[in-house]
Amino acid sequence: MRAKPKLRVWIWPPPPIMRRLWLTILIATSYSLAVYAFGRGLLGDLPGWSAEFGLVNGLVLGVLVGVRTRAAFDRWFDGQKLWTEVTVHSRNLALKLAHLVRATTTDRQLAGALIGGFSVALMNRLRGENRLATVPGFESDLAAPAHVPAFLAGRLHALGARWFSEGKLDLPGLWAWEANVRALMDAVGHCERVAQTPVPASFHALLRHGLLLSLILAPWHLIHALGLWAIPVQALIIYFMFGIELTAEEIENPFGNDADDLPLQTYCDAVRRDVAEILADADTPPTQGTPTSSAAVIAAVPTVTDSEN
Repeated sequence: MRAKPKLRVWIWPPPPIMRRLWLTILIATSYSLAVYAFGRGLLGDLPGWSAEFGLVNGLVLGVLVGVRTRAAFDRWFDGQKLWTEVTVHSRNLALKLAHLVRATTTDRQLAGALIGGFSVALMNRLRGENRLATVPGFESDLAAPAHVPAFLAGRLHALGARWFSEGKLDLPGLWAWEANVRALMDAVGHCERVAQTPVPASFHALLRHGLLLSLILAPWHLIHALGLWAIPVQALIIYFMFGIELTAEEIENPFGNDADDLPLQTYCDAVRRDVAEILADADTPPTQGTPTSSAAVIAAVPTVTDSEN
């Protein structure tokens, strides 16, 4: 269970976007000071409809920010769910390898490296790196595939087909093995969709124009109503409005290296550790004799009957 955060983290450290946000707050505060110092004499000359215009702009801006934030978080949560699928199917492949396949030690080690390396290959591809040599266990492999995750999945498919032809894996076991490998490739395609599909440029432009217009117009109305207090109020408005936009910009592609992105390296380490533990804890299957029937393995698992509850 994840530990509950301490109260101090509500205040410190600042959000990761602060390194980009502080300059916007500084510019907004300086502009508000300039309006207060040099523009107070013009406040009485503002047209009567200017306050209503600022209110309408604020309402439209709120709708745009809400839609933008929802779209960005949907992409982030999609990425999280897809990596959960990668983890689950990798563990299932390791369990099938450990208990359904009468593979040689060499084949077991190769399959374990392929399963554990698949997540690393996917992470690297999503981050712009597509070399097989960057995958643990394949540093000396001379192959140069155009799509490393697909290459590793193809080798997993080929292993399953060879085990079946050699009588080391029965047909239901092969179907189960193939299903997990296909699911891994499905996750790759969906991750690439999230990473490579941009947010529409027109929506970005409208939102940023609205934020800029708010930054320019708001101090005039706030100073007229609040006087010098308008300066910290304007800084607070900019902190939240621009902060939400910058956060959405950070998380709309959740597969990078920023602090707000998904911890892909942690996920990959967990997959490789789990695969290694599953294969290490399982009894080494014999390499001779009749292959273990997957149906027999499933039937041998004890079930809880109503009388035992």
